[in-house]
Amino acid sequence: MTLRFGYTTGTCAAAAAKAAVIGLFNGTIPDEVEIDTPGGVKLNLIILHKRLSDSFSECAVQKDAGDDPDVTNGCKVFARVERHDNNTIEINGGEGVGRITKPGLQVPVGKAAINPVPRRMIENAVRLVAGEGVGVRVVVSVPRGNKLSKRTFNPRLGIIGGISIIGTTGLVRPMSEDAFKTSLLCGLDIAKGSGFETVVLVPGSLGERSILNLFDVQKDQVIQMSNFVGFMLVETQKRDFKKIIVAGHPGKLIKLLRGDFQTHSSVSKPANDIFIDFVGRTRFSTILDTLKRSSTIEGMVEILRAYGGLFILNDVANKIESTILEFLRYKLEAGVILFDMKGSIVGISNNAKTWLEAIKTK
Repeated sequence: MTLRFGYTTGTCAAAAAKAAVIGLFNGTIPDEVEIDTPGGVKLNLIILHKRLSDSFSECAVQKDAGDDPDVTNGCKVFARVERHDNNTIEINGGEGVGRITKPGLQVPVGKAAINPVPRRMIENAVRLVAGEGVGVRVVVSVPRGNKLSKRTFNPRLGIIGGISIIGTTGLVRPMSEDAFKTSLLCGLDIAKGSGFETVVLVPGSLGERSILNLFDVQKDQVIQMSNFVGFMLVETQKRDFKKIIVAGHPGKLIKLLRGDFQTHSSVSKPANDIFIDFVGRTRFSTILDTLKRSSTIEGMVEILRAYGGLFILNDVANKIESTILEFLRYKLEAGVILFDMKGSIVGISNNAKTWLEAIKTK
């Protein structure tokens, strides 16, 4: 069975904004618009709501998560646009879009929870229609967003009042079905057939992009495992690879220290407590109160960086490495690399360091 992909709230917002700007500048709102996604796929999305006046235009697109069990599936994402005097594209959140109240996220405190990639998608879509030197104000809203956010981790992260407008590729990949697990195995089989003895398992695009940007590693050697860490470790071992490198963000991989080898947020809570406990056993225990004020692991990593304690992430990587080796009963070698959200290495285990020293860096 082939699982159906969907599209993100960010893609919905960009499409709604594009349709609204077409209406505002051309006098007629289209029935559908084409959107280029960062994932390289063009989408034609239907416009479900149209409202046009002399001063503003408003449109909506319905979220379709495909075969992924996404809580935002079916919600309508609205974009209201109007002209303004300067030549910038201003993007803000309205009803049902959360606000950031704690540091450490990709969006500054006080701003609407519209992540950088969706912001760029909205800006590009609007600018394509409006042209250069024209100012447009965009307000994104999700009428059911506040209610839906109660079923997400947003309240724990200090994002209040609604959902986040997110997405890094513009597409939603199914995450939780057995058929998707089967599709992940194709990557392992290709790597095996290509003669690789070492594979790099990554949760998603961040780890894959970071590895390929920094090191002379073949694309077919890097396999996305999504949240199915335990499943993919076992399947890698079955195929008799000699070494596994697990690479990704510490916020995801630290969950393994709790024994969570399925890391989806629906079954595995954030790992902040694990990281704080780890730091508490070092000489940096004096900054625990500062760390606790951050709602994310990324924010804590930045705090440690500021205090000169980033090397602690090497110890974290070694601990994750030991956990993986124990899980695999020491039947093959393993190493761990930790990246921050910018794709820089913040932690590396001893085995992974030895492996990296043996290959060329870019």
